[in-house]
Amino acid sequence: MKGVLVDKPGAKMEVRSDLEKPEPSDTQILVKSVYAAIHPVDAFMADYGILVVDWPLVPGCETGGVVVKAGKDAVNPLGVPFKEGDEVFGCTRIGSKGYSPWQEYFLMDSQVTFPKPSNITLPQAATVGAGSLTAFLGAFDCLKLPLVDPENLPAPKDEWVLVFGGASSVGKNAVQTFKACGYKVVTTCSQKSFDLLRSLGADAMIDYKNTESEIIADIKKLTAGKLNYIMDAVSVNNALAAAIFAALTPTTTGDRLYTTTNDWDPLPDGSVGFSSYPILLGPIGRPESKDLNEKLAKYIPVIYKLIEAGKIKVGDYILHGEGVEGIQAAWDLQKSGKAGSSKVLVKIASE
Repeated sequence: MKGVLVDKPGAKMEVRSDLEKPEPSDTQILVKSVYAAIHPVDAFMADYGILVVDWPLVPGCETGGVVVKAGKDAVNPLGVPFKEGDEVFGCTRIGSKGYSPWQEYFLMDSQVTFPKPSNITLPQAATVGAGSLTAFLGAFDCLKLPLVDPENLPAPKDEWVLVFGGASSVGKNAVQTFKACGYKVVTTCSQKSFDLLRSLGADAMIDYKNTESEIIADIKKLTAGKLNYIMDAVSVNNALAAAIFAALTPTTTGDRLYTTTNDWDPLPDGSVGFSSYPILLGPIGRPESKDLNEKLAKYIPVIYKLIEAGKIKVGDYILHGEGVEGIQAAWDLQKSGKAGSSKVLVKIASE
């Protein structure tokens, strides 16, 4: 079986044709990789060994593919048994042998795998799995919001949430998730992404290049000084979040919560009166991550129905390269930043 391999942290990636084709357990599915997405965590794994369980490593974690074999107890989170030919997507078990979509066939854990809604294409599906799960963990696990009923969404409320990095994959999903919860959303992003974020439901955009004092002033004006929830979708805003909460302390009542995709740096000092929680999607699918997997299994049907209803719109993507041989060029494009807010995909095989 073909795939790409990294022998050790920082080593050059090479195409190999001698990888072992994995075999699914009773609760797993074997998936043909059709579209492989490039995700920031791929570089963390390959360059620094973060989240890697097994070396040598096949990087990659986000995918859209087709089931070729299903274990006898492989049931999707909507309660339907997986079968050969099903189109699926999501985030695979990260850093473990046999689970990467950067090889021709790979394993997925049925409990945390999305079936594809009929109103989106398979490449579109490949853009949304990891981002939507991360956003849901941030909103409903870390910020403690009640999980929404997708068939009876809350009425709009005059309360604000701040999302740092709204044009990122996680950010776009977070903006739409908070809107589904009824909140007003202000997000930071580049000016060129203002129209995109507005189309996804954001109520206000702030240029992330503005100074700290300018950002705080804008947020004070928008929210009338009342802000209880902040999510950092781009991992670099701990200090800014603390400064915003400090500035709004005199005018905000109730619990104040901050969550971030940054799970490696110390959390910000909450002495001004807020609590912080990192978003921890990394152990997805692992047997020891029972609590995480159970949460994700509850989130997936909600995300599925929100996508089906058009309440979560899938992201734009750039298809760059074909086959496992095309992964390096796609990865280089993603790391260059030239793809902007679009997800970079490789077409590994035909559908």
